[in-house]
Amino acid sequence: MAKTQFLGASLRLKYLVGNNEKNEPKFAIKTYRHVNDTHTASALVTVAKAIASLSSQPLDSIVKQETTELS
Repeated sequence: MAKTQFLGASLRLKYLVGNNEKNEPKFAIKTYRHVNDTHTASALVTVAKAIASLSSQPLDSIVKQETTELS
């Protein structure tokens, strides 16, 4: 059976910053690294929303990216 080892994670917050000349949405992404693997999804959403509340731009999405080693 394959083994997995958590190497790291990051939390990405995507903000809507306006529209381009074709009226398509433009986004900005802020990445927070060194996210612990013990944090629950609901805890990360709570933290992300708290961080986003400090921005003047509306939050579009929250993404957790994990890196795992397989052996």
